[in-house]
Amino acid sequence: MPFNLAHAGALAAPPENLGILIAIYEAIPFPVALIDQEGNPFHLNAAFERTFGGSQTGRVVSLVHPDDRENLVTRLRDGRTDVTDRIQFRLQPADGAIRWIEATLAPASPEISADSFRAAFFVDITAFKTEIQELTDRESRWNNALVSSVTGVWDHNWATGQKYYSPTWRRIRGLSPDDPLPASTAEWLDLLHPDDRDHVIHCIERQNAGDPDYAIFEYRERHKAGHWVWIECRGDCVEWDENGKPTHIVGTDTDITARKLAEETTARMARRLDMALEISGIGTYECDLTTGVVDWDDRMYRIYGVGRREDVRVGGLWENLLHPEDAGRVLKNVDEHIRSGNRFSDQYRVVLRDGSDRVIRARTMTFLDGDGHQMTVGANWDVTEDVGLHRELERAKLLAEARNGELEAAKDRIEHSAMHDYLTELPNRRYLDEVLDRMAAESTDETGIAILHIDLDRFKQINDTLGHDAGDAVLLHTARTLRTTLGEEDFMPVSAATNSSSYRNLAASGSVLPQSPPA
Repeated sequence: MPFNLAHAGALAAPPENLGILIAIYEAIPFPVALIDQEGNPFHLNAAFERTFGGSQTGRVVSLVHPDDRENLVTRLRDGRTDVTDRIQFRLQPADGAIRWIEATLAPASPEISADSFRAAFFVDITAFKTEIQELTDRESRWNNALVSSVTGVWDHNWATGQKYYSPTWRRIRGLSPDDPLPASTAEWLDLLHPDDRDHVIHCIERQNAGDPDYAIFEYRERHKAGHWVWIECRGDCVEWDENGKPTHIVGTDTDITARKLAEETTARMARRLDMALEISGIGTYECDLTTGVVDWDDRMYRIYGVGRREDVRVGGLWENLLHPEDAGRVLKNVDEHIRSGNRFSDQYRVVLRDGSDRVIRARTMTFLDGDGHQMTVGANWDVTEDVGLHRELERAKLLAEARNGELEAAKDRIEHSAMHDYLTELPNRRYLDEVLDRMAAESTDETGIAILHIDLDRFKQINDTLGHDAGDAVLLHTARTLRTTLGEEDFMPVSAATNSSSYRNLAASGSVLPQSPPA
């Protein structure tokens, strides 16, 4: 903007070197304005025109963002024109692009009244303000994250002696904002679990030395309430002195007590499971049917008598070890259950590489993993001894049953012999006595027992003249004849006999008992 004659009256007297001053302003490569206390321009240099497009109203303040105009005018009116002042505000030129400006207000020239005009030197600080705003936003987000996070932040600046601990850092340890912190490292170490102190000291030394293997370590620290808190410490050095000694270390602490308890619970259950599997000799495996990869535990290798270096894959080692007589049935059973997705069990023989046969019992189930692979997982155990013992027990059972049958038969034979005559097979005197005792106990006053005694006359003569065989034949014939005359309720015993069969008496009595030993 050329020299503004409308404001020339504001000059006490037009300076002789005003043209030189204007020429100087025009030579300055950044925007310069000669303005009065109301923001009216006396002169705007060419750089100002190029940068901001001038002012349509003739007032520089018209280019200022509405939210900043009042503050700028107040500073122009109330500020001293004989001293240098700085002010930041936003300009909104005709192109609409808002720019942050830092204006340096300086006395215009000794020849121009100091009470009326000042030179304003404009510097575009938009990029700087943008970076500051981004930094502020990041800091705000970081602070908000710290407040809401479960991670405690700590900052040790050994060069300045300053230490910072976030509210979460204190909360992890049960400390309030007013609770004092340990006065020294030794005092803090006293709060650590005795088993962890040496470990922590070593980890801190390595962490300070920049060893990435010790950027994270865990330890236990006593809570204000008295219990132990598991803490995961992450730290890194960000500044060193000229000798390479760490001077500024920043890190985070996280309460991992719940995770540690869960890990311990899981580890305890895993130990119990492993112990149970080891005691029982059960081997476990997992098979990826999609990729063919099979994972055996140590017990599976022991069961099948192979080393861990063996390549176990679908269609390989296990299938080759199956007994030829069982392989077809077993593989068919596996295929059918995998297609159906049902759990299944099997028992089969395998032939180990030393030529021995083993009997394996298996339990298997199928599932789909997170990648969509069809998987099987199962357990195997060697039941060779159990099968052998079962067979021995079966044989022993059959033998025992056979012996029991023989004993029962022998018992029956003994009881029959004790109760019957060995020649005629008729009940003997002992049997008769038992029957008579029972019948007497069961009889009433209205009933009785009828007994018919039959004697064979001259039986001794038959034995003496014709021999004992003839006598036995007579006895057998007599017994058969009497049997044919008995009714269903009659009872016929042999009443007496000699071992030599030289003499036998036969007797018959009516009874309601069968011809069998009493119970």
